[in-house]
Amino acid sequence: MSMKLHFMSYRFGEEVLSSREFRKLKKAIIDILQNAPVPKLASPKIRERKGEKKRVFTTDQTALNKYLDKEFEKRGWEIAPKVTADKVTELEADYKKGKVQVEVQFGNIARWYTDVFKLQVSYSLGLIDVGVSVVPTKKFADTIDENVAYFERVTRELPYAKMSITLPILVIGIEPS
Repeated sequence: MSMKLHFMSYRFGEEVLSSREFRKLKKAIIDILQNAPVPKLASPKIRERKGEKKRVFTTDQTALNKYLDKEFEKRGWEIAPKVTADKVTELEADYKKGKVQVEVQFGNIARWYTDVFKLQVSYSLGLIDVGVSVVPTKKFADTIDENVAYFERVTRELPYAKMSITLPILVIGIEPS
């Protein structure tokens, strides 16, 4: 099974990535994501709360992250590079190659805001020209865990940060096809 991708261009992120300088990196990102597996947990996680419907989570987030690490590394991307050249902050990106940084978030929505902060810091320091934010769609997020960052929410909220988030970002939502 492969992944279906959804795109949202923030501050011309897609246009920047489609430029001659970055189009090969964009293609590599899309290839990696489209070919990502949908790993299942050996034993589904079950959450039951009083007064709420039982929730069952079946996607193995750890296995999906391992696949992405392997595939990005195979294509020459830095894995977990420091966000600042001076390494003072200890912040790490997920993947970086040249002037493109990719942040993947299959966890809590609060972590997604940290990812955007890391993109903005790298951009402010001139270390990247464009960022990529990868999140599941709502439907896929609901198979991973509770309160997971998801494409529809990210694309709804990101435009409100126009005065503070100034870099071009391509947001990519993924879901099993």
